[in-house]
Amino acid sequence: MRIFFIIILFFCVNSSFGQKPIIDSIAYKQWPSLDRPTISNSGKYVFYTIENVPVGSKTLFVQSTDGKWKKEFRGGLKDGNGGGLSDKYFFFINKNDSLGILTLGTNQIKYIPNTSWYNLLANKGVEYLRYPSPSGHNSKDFVLKNLKTNNERIFTDVDSYRFDGDILALIKSVQDADHKQSINIVDITTGRISKVWEGYRPENLVLDVKHRQLAFKANDSVWYYKFDSGNAVCIFDKYTSDIEADFTLGYLESFSKDGKAILTSLIRKGETIKPKNEVVKIWGYKDIMLLTETEKAIIDRKYLSVINIKDHQIIRLQQEEGESFQFSKTDNAQDTLGLIQNPRVGDMWSNALKFTWNLVTIKNGKRKKLDFLNKNNIGFGNIELSPIGKYIVYFDRIAQNYFSYEIATGAIRNLTEALSVVWTRIDRDDLPNPVVGVKGLATWLKNDKYVLVYDRYDIWKLDPLNLEKPVNLTNGYGKRNQIVFNCMFDSNTENIVSSNDKLYLTAFDEKNKNNGFFIKLLDKIGDPELLHMGPYLYQTNSGYVPQGCNFSPIKAKYVNTYIVQRMSATDAPNYFSTKDFKTFIRLSNLQPHKKYNWYTTELHSWKSLDGRTLQGILYKPEDFNYKRQYPVIFHYYERKSDGLNAFIEPEPLSDDMNINIPTYVSNGYLVFCPDIYYEIGNPMQGTYDAVVSASNYVSTLPFVNDKKIGLEGGSFGGLQTNYLVTHSNLFEVAVSSSGLSDMVSGYGDLKDGIANSLASYFEIGQGRMGKNLWEQPSAYIRNSPIFDIHKVSTPLLLMHTKKDGIYSYTNIIEFFVGLRRMGKKAWMLVYSEGNHGIEGKEADDFSIRMMQFFDYYLKDKPAPIWMLDSSKDMNRKDSLELDSKGRIPGPNLLTAEEQRKVDNLMTRSTIRIILK
Repeated sequence: MRIFFIIILFFCVNSSFGQKPIIDSIAYKQWPSLDRPTISNSGKYVFYTIENVPVGSKTLFVQSTDGKWKKEFRGGLKDGNGGGLSDKYFFFINKNDSLGILTLGTNQIKYIPNTSWYNLLANKGVEYLRYPSPSGHNSKDFVLKNLKTNNERIFTDVDSYRFDGDILALIKSVQDADHKQSINIVDITTGRISKVWEGYRPENLVLDVKHRQLAFKANDSVWYYKFDSGNAVCIFDKYTSDIEADFTLGYLESFSKDGKAILTSLIRKGETIKPKNEVVKIWGYKDIMLLTETEKAIIDRKYLSVINIKDHQIIRLQQEEGESFQFSKTDNAQDTLGLIQNPRVGDMWSNALKFTWNLVTIKNGKRKKLDFLNKNNIGFGNIELSPIGKYIVYFDRIAQNYFSYEIATGAIRNLTEALSVVWTRIDRDDLPNPVVGVKGLATWLKNDKYVLVYDRYDIWKLDPLNLEKPVNLTNGYGKRNQIVFNCMFDSNTENIVSSNDKLYLTAFDEKNKNNGFFIKLLDKIGDPELLHMGPYLYQTNSGYVPQGCNFSPIKAKYVNTYIVQRMSATDAPNYFSTKDFKTFIRLSNLQPHKKYNWYTTELHSWKSLDGRTLQGILYKPEDFNYKRQYPVIFHYYERKSDGLNAFIEPEPLSDDMNINIPTYVSNGYLVFCPDIYYEIGNPMQGTYDAVVSASNYVSTLPFVNDKKIGLEGGSFGGLQTNYLVTHSNLFEVAVSSSGLSDMVSGYGDLKDGIANSLASYFEIGQGRMGKNLWEQPSAYIRNSPIFDIHKVSTPLLLMHTKKDGIYSYTNIIEFFVGLRRMGKKAWMLVYSEGNHGIEGKEADDFSIRMMQFFDYYLKDKPAPIWMLDSSKDMNRKDSLELDSKGRIPGPNLLTAEEQRKVDNLMTRSTIRIILK
């Protein structure tokens, strides 16, 4: 019997020791994360850094993409010098200011002492290493080493340089001269040196090897040099040019693609406009910009300009501040033309807001108005100049079709007239303005032959001349299977494809949230080919996954080797290499969550109160026990289910204002995130239908304590929380962060306290009212929680920042004052530093208080001191301590008579709801 008890005790002890720790503030500080990787041009090697491994430091990994070789540098590199990668070597600076050269695939490292910097340069597949001269006598001397041949050359007295193709352009100090400098060009293939110029204060070199020319500034003048032409010539002098007196020449950006002009800017010096000491300020109904915006410092104004090399004329292309320019992208582009959109001024409802489009000729700055765009007031975002510059393709918001404009002939063609297609994104389909949600253009084929555009699921190939019928490249596969396709492009490429190319596609399955890759041969008819799909998250292009989860694959420059990031709810983000998107080689294996009580996710479906089938995510702890009953917190913000496979990193707050789901689940909560769909003009009804129906559904689950259900939302989710507590008594407790309570006063507010009115936010944006306040005042009132405060029975914690530039602090003060007047249990935490969210110490503070608030109401833990005592004691050192005397939050301030009035209001409201 004694042995039996010893065995039982042994298992009990081991069981207690086997329990994983919960996620807390210590875990936040120790949590590691991956930095962005760099892949070699050959695709054979990659390097990346893991922050906080070891804790408080970092480790850099260099490894082969086939997974057969790896080298670690644990906390040994100098800050700010992460490393450089060629096809044969990895370069780094250690903490002793030595340049380390690791031969890739080996453990061989050579060091060059007294070297605190280096650069990697490339020319036509040949790589060069630039580093300080080992002699150390002059900090301006450097070595240029050919990494293929190991040949070295030393350059002395170099103040600055530019490298392009096979040309190295140098600004050098002239020996035995009074601060003179010279400009020389070096052909690194032949070793030939040509002197370009000698004088004082040269700077801002721009190099154009394709057209064999360079330019630079010196003493407020611009000098130009054509290779092998003799000497540089001055093509701009501020004293002899005809620029306006209050302008100065800005930075030389680059040569134009045809090599005939230099892109630069003209700068008008700014000034500070101080408020006048005047008796009255007059705000007029015809003011395009409200007066508050004029009472601030005006910075220097920069206007895009060009210098014509042939006639030395400077032309200001940009006439108004804020004009947006598009130029063609490819090297063979006809970039004598640019597409200009005027700056957006005023509100969406105002006739002062005109999107005026022009074509500008770089040669002389002349503009041609594009009346076909101006007529329909087409805004920025759904209009694009083709890569070579033959066409403009745009989406017409009135006709709901794509059109092309042939620049040479002026012909306008409707490219999608015969199609019955929905062009809006799925995650933007319930916004009042349909143009906001249009997915837009995907890419172009070479020579502007075709343009690819997205519909909701699939990809279409359109002929800008409209000679060929539109072709559904993905053959309707996306729509049939509810899979959203997007073209996959590396950020380092032009994203222009050929007719016989393979087009890699990212794919996201709306039904089960699987993510993966397909391939489509552009010259073949039929469905795209499935490469890989699974319960992971690579790149979804959904606007409803947590920030930082989408990762664009990185391609090697010369081969089809890619680095992807893969994650799932139970697998931390890690890097993999692939050549075909079918097989993946693991590169990193970071799994910090495995030593904590982590979470799992489940996709649930149920019927909303309006009959729609909804989806939502249920987050459960790793140590979940079906025999227990758990408290549940509902967290929401539009639609969350796309994030089923997202790995959420532990931190004090998510999105600077919301609960951190891993933390709460690890600490014994379930979290449920329901999708919400909105009706234009009555958006909060969609919130009510979704969350209340979700609560009814979740309450039927045997492991849920239906008496312990809470709410939490931030920003728009905070508005929804405020609405829910004023329209339902189902919930035990609620937290609302950086939210809104009054759409009526919010409509008349100013974003960031300056000229941008929030009216458009409510009419056509996320506010989803669809009309202005005076068209439907009852709808604004109906959707404003402020008018139903008397119905509240749920204890509520509000968090807001004084500097909130979206949902103003005064708006939420209205709500809190109303709650207090009606005798409701409510607390408000106000922070001084954040703007629509908080970070740092404020985030730490709020995260503690929010969990204490939920713990008190949903876990029956003791109340913290700050909930029990008056607000003047809120910042006491012991205010975060839990009360040890069993106290509960006390009564409100209402007299008995006032309490009877409030109770009567609540009774009448309940009767009205029942009668409905």
